[in-house]
Amino acid sequence: MSVSIHWRLMFRVSNRRALDKCLARILPLFGGGVKVGECKPYWKIPELWECNLVSLVPAGSTAEHVLACLLTAKCLASGWYVLGSLSADSADGFSGVFDGKGQGGASGPAVGLEWASFHVGNSGSAEQGAVADGGRDSGSS
Repeated sequence: MSVSIHWRLMFRVSNRRALDKCLARILPLFGGGVKVGECKPYWKIPELWECNLVSLVPAGSTAEHVLACLLTAKCLASGWYVLGSLSADSADGFSGVFDGKGQGGASGPAVGLEWASFHVGNSGSAEQGAVADGGRDSGSS
């Protein structure tokens, strides 16, 4: 069974063009097959732009799924708050949150990243969610 990771990223940028530059720098961190969903100004704080992504994790053990997720998160930023319960059979529900105002900071290519979260789940619902949000392949941008 393939697993997907749902990402919600918020960047402090002035417009869509600046957001696209930020995305161009970070998308390679997710590897092939990442789907970019809807990107729009955050309704509470208009100077933040939120973007939803879904990345597929190659088939493997639960430990490999969690490791892939954590390595990608570490490439984006440090200071993640990680939560959720794991079992030997499933990483479903494993999640994390990053807040740029906390202890950590965005890493090199993720300049402008203010807040982020991830959630590991079933890939079938993830792909449908990305498409419903107007998703596009990272290779088509």
